[in-house]
Amino acid sequence: MIQRLTCIALLLLLSSGAWAQGNPAARPAPAREASLPEPSASARELFSRTKDRIVQVRVLLASASEQSSLGSGFLVRDDGAQGAWILTNYHVISALAIHPDKYRIELRGTNERKIRAELMAVDVIHDLAVLRTEATPAGASPVPWNVFALRDAPLVQGSKVFAMGNPLELGFVISEGIYNGPVESRIYEQMLFSGSLNSGMSGGPAIDEAGRVVGVNVATRRDGEQLSFLVPVRYARELLERAWAGKPRKEWRSEIARQLLVHQAFVASKLLAPTEPGKAGVVVPPAGASPAEAARAGFASQTLAGRPVPTLDGSLTRCWARGLEGEKLRYQSDTLDCNLRADLFVSDRIYTGSMSLQHNLLRNDRLALPQFLNLGSGDIGSAALRFGRGELTPAECRDDYVQAGKRVYRVAVCVRAYRKFDGLYDYTVSAVQMDDTRERQSSSLRLQGFSFENAQRLARQFLERLQ
Repeated sequence: MIQRLTCIALLLLLSSGAWAQGNPAARPAPAREASLPEPSASARELFSRTKDRIVQVRVLLASASEQSSLGSGFLVRDDGAQGAWILTNYHVISALAIHPDKYRIELRGTNERKIRAELMAVDVIHDLAVLRTEATPAGASPVPWNVFALRDAPLVQGSKVFAMGNPLELGFVISEGIYNGPVESRIYEQMLFSGSLNSGMSGGPAIDEAGRVVGVNVATRRDGEQLSFLVPVRYARELLERAWAGKPRKEWRSEIARQLLVHQAFVASKLLAPTEPGKAGVVVPPAGASPAEAARAGFASQTLAGRPVPTLDGSLTRCWARGLEGEKLRYQSDTLDCNLRADLFVSDRIYTGSMSLQHNLLRNDRLALPQFLNLGSGDIGSAALRFGRGELTPAECRDDYVQAGKRVYRVAVCVRAYRKFDGLYDYTVSAVQMDDTRERQSSSLRLQGFSFENAQRLARQFLERLQ
């Protein structure tokens, strides 16, 4: 248990009100492009039959009427004169959702027909959005749209899947591949598609051999070949039902903030829920849980060069280790990095809901004491200042000396509030060992997009495991 060494209040017990003075208010990065193979006869037949149901989604800067982002979408319902409904990815239209006064949406079909649309619903957690075309003016006859049906039955692993979209503004295409089951180690379910998705195909439909939608194109691995991801159609169906029952709105930031708070609470529950005996912080999945529900994360302990350090455990986490030593260095350096893979795309500059920790253990072999003490002697809270400038308030930092086990650490806590999303914070804890001239451990925990309460609870668990 951590004990105070000075009269300064323990950092993690500061009231949340003192920190909450900020302004209230996939991953879908461009993938390495893969060439699309020649489609089979069945793919060509499907494309010919369904191509008029897909659209290019263009987000235009209103002041210039020029495109700001591009993606794809597909039609799922035609209400005649009231407009048609389109599904796409949230990340395709995120700029408009956050700044509706600066952007507008335009759709372009395979027949070059252009029409405006409005945003009707968003699901930031599963990266989906629903659009509706503008209504037909009074006295005019609505132009009918053909629409996709959504598949009800689960898809069998090994089934053929066909992804459609408009990559790089080169034209509408179809990409043939195989469904390889749910993606492992994801906090929310995604489908693994062994086919090519290129930039601009985000939000397009993935269909079965009968032309029914089984998923929505969302992302591709940059470091792999033919490794792409789809959002299961059941999430799309749920969002559509909410959109059809809802009403148009002009302001989306509060709804995005609400969903981000739901996400961070779910992530925190994976680490703070009741635990399995002997595995502190690891969630025990319920019997019969889906792969996403059964995915685990939690605090645990392991050794770094013989010293116990807090780390992350479970199928949602990934850790890397590396070591440096040699005649020229005259010291040894061992590093352990762990990440909880749970971040959500919010905008080009913001990802939230992620968690990472790092330990670096330095051991002095032949360095002079001043040289050794100078290694990594920068501001231990400075890492929190380098990310999201302009999107977050200036960092507010506090530091104190604390004792963990038999060692003394200087601990700094830095907190920043999200300017556009009330209730979300970036929270960084850094601890540097101060009581040994031959060996020094530096440890840090970084939380992005968490509530203040959950950030405090997670940081307290981290420090309580520090020795």
